[in-house]
Amino acid sequence: MNTNDIKNIKVFKNNISTLKETSFDKDNNTYMTEYDIPVIDFDGVKDDYIENLKLTEIPKSNDALLKLAEDKFVFIEFKNGSVKPFNVRRKIYDSTLIFTDILNIGISYMRKNVEYILVYNESKNKDSIQEDKRKNITTPTSFNTIAKTITSYSGDNYVAFGLKDFENYCFKKVYTLTEKEFEEYLKSIGL
Repeated sequence: MNTNDIKNIKVFKNNISTLKETSFDKDNNTYMTEYDIPVIDFDGVKDDYIENLKLTEIPKSNDALLKLAEDKFVFIEFKNGSVKPFNVRRKIYDSTLIFTDILNIGISYMRKNVEYILVYNESKNKDSIQEDKRKNITTPTSFNTIAKTITSYSGDNYVAFGLKDFENYCFKKVYTLTEKEFEEYLKSIGL
């Protein structure tokens, strides 16, 4: 599939939005970013995709899909409240299945061309404890902040909330960024 044609795929074309709009938290009536760059509202894509499937359980989806270059995409999930890793992981799996099915591509394409960013509200996650039930580990979020700093010295990227597992499995790169770090990321890639 030539991903240059993505803008011509009806389900994507019908769900063009802005990064700002996809970051809207209706519960708190606030936006997590002010960037008005065009993105695909992946919640809308999911709704259109499942419309005629007669499912008993509705899949979850990431908030936005940003196309950066011919073969470079970024899935973005905004969490203004407390991050619940299980829910985020479910959104990743469901969005991956939908994306690969629509484009008729395999997971290997995603490993080479798609990145993932979880943008989270730092103040609402400062004192929470994130759990990785598979490994029976609880990690205070304050530890995540320290780990990010130390990891950055090595030139690597610390991924919080147990999402590092998706790097080199579903995505080329995975990031967990605060709102401020996300703004810096967007500037660093020229947006």
